[in-house]
Amino acid sequence: MANISKFDREDVLEKAKNLFWQKGFLATSTREIQTTMDMRPGSIYAAFGSKADLYHQTLIHYAHTSANELNDKIEQNEHVWDGLKQYLRGLIVPCCATVPSELCMVMRTLAELDESHQETLNIARDLLTKVEHRFANIIEQAQTQGDLSAKLDKYQVAKKIQVHIIGLRSYLKATGDTETVSQQLEEFFVQLQNQ
Repeated sequence: MANISKFDREDVLEKAKNLFWQKGFLATSTREIQTTMDMRPGSIYAAFGSKADLYHQTLIHYAHTSANELNDKIEQNEHVWDGLKQYLRGLIVPCCATVPSELCMVMRTLAELDESHQETLNIARDLLTKVEHRFANIIEQAQTQGDLSAKLDKYQVAKKIQVHIIGLRSYLKATGDTETVSQQLEEFFVQLQNQ
Protein backbone atom coordinates (compact mmCIF):
# COMPACT_ATOMS: atom_id res chain seq x y z
CA MET A 1 0.00 0.00 0.00
CA ALA A 2 1.12 3.55 -0.72
CA ASN A 3 2.35 5.79 2.06
CA ILE A 4 0.60 9.17 2.34
CA SER A 5 3.85 11.03 1.74
CA LYS A 6 4.65 9.02 -1.38
CA PHE A 7 1.76 9.35 -3.79
CA ASP A 8 0.98 11.42 -6.84
CA ARG A 9 -2.14 13.37 -5.86
CA GLU A 10 -3.30 13.93 -9.46
CA ASP A 11 -2.83 10.26 -10.34
CA VAL A 12 -4.74 9.11 -7.26
CA LEU A 13 -7.54 11.61 -7.88
CA GLU A 14 -7.77 10.43 -11.49
CA LYS A 15 -8.17 6.81 -10.36
CA ALA A 16 -10.78 7.76 -7.77
CA LYS A 17 -12.60 9.92 -10.32
CA ASN A 18 -12.84 7.05 -12.79
CA LEU A 19 -14.13 4.68 -10.09
CA PHE A 20 -16.79 7.11 -8.87
CA TRP A 21 -17.73 8.07 -12.44
CA GLN A 22 -18.24 4.43 -13.37
CA LYS A 23 -20.07 3.25 -10.26
CA GLY A 24 -21.55 6.41 -8.78
CA PHE A 25 -21.09 7.75 -5.28
CA LEU A 26 -23.50 5.47 -3.44
CA ALA A 27 -22.45 2.19 -5.07
CA THR A 28 -18.72 2.72 -4.54
CA SER A 29 -17.51 0.95 -1.41
CA THR A 30 -14.71 2.09 0.87
CA ARG A 31 -12.79 -1.10 0.04
CA GLU A 32 -13.04 -0.35 -3.69
CA ILE A 33 -11.70 3.14 -3.05
CA GLN A 34 -8.76 1.74 -1.06
CA THR A 35 -7.96 -0.84 -3.74
CA THR A 36 -8.26 1.60 -6.63
CA MET A 37 -6.21 4.30 -4.94
CA ASP A 38 -3.75 1.77 -3.45
CA MET A 39 -3.89 3.58 -0.11
CA ARG A 40 -4.77 2.61 3.45
CA PRO A 41 -7.96 4.06 4.96
CA GLY A 42 -6.00 6.32 7.34
CA SER A 43 -3.91 7.68 4.49
CA ILE A 44 -6.98 8.38 2.39
CA TYR A 45 -8.68 10.15 5.27
CA ALA A 46 -5.56 12.20 6.08
CA ALA A 47 -5.07 13.22 2.44
CA PHE A 48 -8.65 13.68 1.27
CA GLY A 49 -11.05 13.52 4.23
CA SER A 50 -14.26 11.51 4.17
CA LYS A 51 -15.69 9.60 1.21
CA ALA A 52 -17.88 12.62 0.46
CA ASP A 53 -14.88 14.97 0.66
CA LEU A 54 -12.96 12.71 -1.74
CA TYR A 55 -15.94 12.67 -4.08
CA HIS A 56 -16.11 16.46 -4.06
CA GLN A 57 -12.43 16.64 -4.97
CA THR A 58 -12.90 14.14 -7.80
CA LEU A 59 -15.82 16.17 -9.17
CA ILE A 60 -13.66 19.30 -9.21
CA HIS A 61 -10.79 17.31 -10.74
CA TYR A 62 -13.20 16.08 -13.44
CA ALA A 63 -14.29 19.65 -14.16
CA HIS A 64 -10.70 20.92 -14.37
CA THR A 65 -9.71 18.09 -16.69
CA SER A 66 -12.67 18.85 -18.98
CA ALA A 67 -11.89 22.58 -18.91
CA ASN A 68 -8.28 21.89 -19.88
CA GLU A 69 -9.43 19.70 -22.77
CA LEU A 70 -11.73 22.47 -23.98
CA ASN A 71 -8.96 25.06 -23.70
CA ASP A 72 -6.60 22.79 -25.66
CA LYS A 73 -9.14 22.48 -28.50
CA ILE A 74 -9.69 26.24 -28.55
CA GLU A 75 -5.95 26.91 -28.70
CA GLN A 76 -5.44 24.36 -31.50
CA ASN A 77 -7.88 26.18 -33.79
CA GLU A 78 -7.74 29.63 -35.32
CA HIS A 79 -11.49 30.04 -34.76
CA VAL A 80 -12.93 29.35 -31.31
CA TRP A 81 -16.13 27.98 -32.86
CA ASP A 82 -14.11 25.25 -34.61
CA GLY A 83 -12.40 24.44 -31.32
CA LEU A 84 -15.71 24.21 -29.48
CA LYS A 85 -17.19 21.95 -32.15
CA GLN A 86 -14.14 19.71 -32.02
CA TYR A 87 -14.39 19.53 -28.23
CA LEU A 88 -18.11 18.68 -28.32
CA ARG A 89 -17.61 15.96 -30.92
CA GLY A 90 -14.97 14.34 -28.73
CA LEU A 91 -17.05 14.78 -25.61
CA ILE A 92 -20.28 13.36 -26.94
CA VAL A 93 -19.66 10.77 -29.63
CA PRO A 94 -16.72 8.54 -28.70
CA CYS A 95 -17.31 8.86 -24.97
CA CYS A 96 -18.73 5.36 -24.55
CA ALA A 97 -15.45 3.79 -25.66
CA THR A 98 -13.04 6.01 -23.78
CA VAL A 99 -14.58 7.00 -20.44
CA PRO A 100 -16.10 5.14 -17.47
CA SER A 101 -19.67 6.24 -18.25
CA GLU A 102 -21.49 7.75 -21.21
CA LEU A 103 -23.01 10.30 -18.85
CA CYS A 104 -21.10 13.37 -17.74
CA MET A 105 -19.88 12.80 -14.17
CA VAL A 106 -21.58 15.99 -13.01
CA MET A 107 -24.92 14.96 -14.51
CA ARG A 108 -24.54 11.43 -13.16
CA THR A 109 -24.10 13.00 -9.72
CA LEU A 110 -27.22 15.13 -10.09
CA ALA A 111 -29.23 12.12 -11.32
CA GLU A 112 -28.00 9.80 -8.55
CA LEU A 113 -28.16 11.88 -5.40
CA ASP A 114 -31.10 13.40 -3.55
CA GLU A 115 -31.34 16.38 -1.23
CA SER A 116 -29.74 14.42 1.63
CA HIS A 117 -26.46 15.08 -0.23
CA GLN A 118 -27.05 18.82 -0.58
CA GLU A 119 -23.40 19.87 -0.44
CA THR A 120 -22.48 17.51 -3.28
CA LEU A 121 -25.48 18.64 -5.35
CA ASN A 122 -24.47 22.28 -4.82
CA ILE A 123 -20.94 21.57 -6.04
CA ALA A 124 -22.28 19.77 -9.14
CA ARG A 125 -24.73 22.57 -9.94
CA ASP A 126 -22.01 25.18 -9.48
CA LEU A 127 -19.74 23.29 -11.89
CA LEU A 128 -22.52 23.19 -14.51
CA THR A 129 -23.02 26.94 -14.14
CA LYS A 130 -19.30 27.57 -14.62
CA VAL A 131 -19.29 25.47 -17.79
CA GLU A 132 -22.25 27.44 -19.15
CA HIS A 133 -20.41 30.72 -18.50
CA ARG A 134 -17.35 29.37 -20.32
CA PHE A 135 -19.51 28.36 -23.27
CA ALA A 136 -21.09 31.83 -23.29
CA ASN A 137 -17.63 33.44 -23.48
CA ILE A 138 -16.70 31.18 -26.38
CA ILE A 139 -19.96 32.02 -28.18
CA GLU A 140 -19.18 35.72 -27.77
CA GLN A 141 -15.72 35.18 -29.28
CA ALA A 142 -17.26 33.21 -32.15
CA GLN A 143 -19.61 36.12 -32.79
CA THR A 144 -16.66 38.53 -32.84
CA GLN A 145 -14.87 36.26 -35.33
CA GLY A 146 -17.99 36.20 -37.54
CA ASP A 147 -18.74 32.48 -37.20
CA LEU A 148 -22.02 33.01 -35.33
CA SER A 149 -24.63 35.72 -35.67
CA ALA A 150 -24.28 38.72 -33.39
CA LYS A 151 -28.06 38.49 -32.85
CA LEU A 152 -27.71 35.30 -30.83
CA ASP A 153 -28.01 35.54 -27.05
CA LYS A 154 -24.75 33.97 -25.89
CA TYR A 155 -26.26 32.81 -22.61
CA GLN A 156 -29.20 31.11 -24.31
CA VAL A 157 -26.85 29.41 -26.77
CA ALA A 158 -24.68 28.23 -23.86
CA LYS A 159 -27.77 26.71 -22.22
CA LYS A 160 -28.74 25.02 -25.50
CA ILE A 161 -25.28 23.51 -25.74
CA GLN A 162 -25.62 22.12 -22.21
CA VAL A 163 -29.04 20.68 -23.02
CA HIS A 164 -27.66 19.03 -26.16
CA ILE A 165 -24.68 17.57 -24.31
CA ILE A 166 -26.92 16.10 -21.62
CA GLY A 167 -29.56 14.90 -24.06
CA LEU A 168 -27.24 13.39 -26.63
CA ARG A 169 -25.06 11.62 -24.08
CA SER A 170 -28.15 10.24 -22.34
CA TYR A 171 -29.52 9.04 -25.67
CA LEU A 172 -26.18 7.44 -26.51
CA LYS A 173 -26.15 5.65 -23.15
CA ALA A 174 -29.67 4.37 -23.74
CA THR A 175 -29.23 3.27 -27.36
CA GLY A 176 -25.56 3.10 -28.29
CA ASP A 177 -26.58 4.77 -31.56
CA THR A 178 -23.49 6.85 -32.33
CA GLU A 179 -24.62 7.52 -35.91
CA THR A 180 -27.81 9.29 -34.84
CA VAL A 181 -26.02 11.17 -32.07
CA SER A 182 -23.32 12.36 -34.48
CA GLN A 183 -25.93 13.43 -37.01
CA GLN A 184 -27.96 15.32 -34.40
CA LEU A 185 -24.86 17.11 -33.16
CA GLU A 186 -23.81 18.22 -36.65
CA GLU A 187 -27.35 19.42 -37.38
CA PHE A 188 -27.25 21.43 -34.15
CA PHE A 189 -24.03 23.12 -35.27
CA VAL A 190 -25.56 24.00 -38.65
CA GLN A 191 -28.72 25.38 -37.04
CA LEU A 192 -26.68 27.68 -34.82
CA GLN A 193 -24.52 28.87 -37.70
CA ASN A 194 -27.59 29.63 -39.83
CA GLN A 195 -29.43 31.69 -37.25
